[in-house]
Amino acid sequence: MRKLILFLVIFSFPTILWAADPIIGTWKLNIDKSNLPSTGTVPKEMTETYRELTGDQIELTWKNISKDGSSSLLVITYPIQGGAAKIQEGDTSTSFLQTKIAQDEWIVTYLRDGKQAMTRHKKISKDGKILHQTLKGFDDEGKPFEVQLVFDKQ
Repeated sequence: MRKLILFLVIFSFPTILWAADPIIGTWKLNIDKSNLPSTGTVPKEMTETYRELTGDQIELTWKNISKDGSSSLLVITYPIQGGAAKIQEGDTSTSFLQTKIAQDEWIVTYLRDGKQAMTRHKKISKDGKILHQTLKGFDDEGKPFEVQLVFDKQ
């Protein structure tokens, strides 16, 4: 019996380690389920696409189309287990620090001029189909804000 348990532990552990990160894929903002601000730039469409790169890195391509038709693109890479992100394309005025809390949960800290500007808490639902994000920070006038985003896996 002990040999059987040892066998199962040894051969199931690598499977857990090699399982794909649950955030990998394309996520589309569900505007109807999100709690967006009534003022400021409100998205018409937003997608986040995550893909695994060699060297234990994840690439995030973030696309946003505003209601006024303007668009923005940001491409960053960061270590799978968390760490400083590198901006590959897009606005370089903000830096990002990814902190992995659990297999399906992260905190992203946004830094502007070396100071924390905002946090983003990401959590994937148990069925793996919904990505909840809570953004907290301060607007340009110094007023606190909180935004709830809900993304559906495509």
